[in-house]
Amino acid sequence: MWKEGAAMNLLLDETIAASYRSRSQKARVMTEDWVARNLYCVRCGHSMLVQFPNNQPVADFYCPQCQGQFELKSHAGRYGRIITDGAYDTMMARLSSQTNPDLLVMEYRADAHQIENLWMVPKYFFTPDIIEKRRPLAATAQRAAWTGCNIVWESIPRLGKIALVKACTPIPARFPQKQFAQTATLERKSLDARGWLMDMLRCIETIPSEHFTLADVYEFADHLQTKHPENHHIKDKIRQQLQFLRDEGFLAFEGRGQYRKQTFWIN
Repeated sequence: MWKEGAAMNLLLDETIAASYRSRSQKARVMTEDWVARNLYCVRCGHSMLVQFPNNQPVADFYCPQCQGQFELKSHAGRYGRIITDGAYDTMMARLSSQTNPDLLVMEYRADAHQIENLWMVPKYFFTPDIIEKRRPLAATAQRAAWTGCNIVWESIPRLGKIALVKACTPIPARFPQKQFAQTATLERKSLDARGWLMDMLRCIETIPSEHFTLADVYEFADHLQTKHPENHHIKDKIRQQLQFLRDEGFLAFEGRGQYRKQTFWIN
């Protein structure tokens, strides 16, 4: 198994999928095999992940040390706005579940059979906002009225996309593990509280400067009011969220309404 300091082999094993005819089946077999042979657990640092038996309802892999679960999504080339997922009702029910898996998002080069990019998205970055309901299947379909969903990839805050491989280059394990540790405090928050925090993170990420002011964040008040119409004290809520992000080390408060994004956020 790959360990810190060793070279991670980013090539997919074509031979393992030789007996399959379907292109999607070949891709699934090759990418799952790669994860089982190469990937470590970002949560606890264990050197391997174990594949679940086929037909698990949600997860594809688990860590034998910390019991963390992981779902793999892979794509030849770049993902666009969305990542196609399974049943909408199942996804919505699992958002607040303790067994909801972390997400592994893989982009690979089909021509070279090589991993190009790989991220781990911790499960606590998943909120109803990033789940898009698809149209139900037609009445004539085999699974009539079945309704799927999409994960809105572009709506996940940048902090939640922990890079393990970037531009065909493995990231040393200590960096993904550090980023995970720096955001893990969000796991203790309720689903509703996480919804507000994700909205705040997305707003702050659109501010181009490392330094910003409370007034800069107040510019998002109308947007946040639209998203949270039940809240009649939006500016109070903004200050509360900024205080939490400051207390948990996401931001540094520099006095007189001045804030600074911490280094791990802007790198």
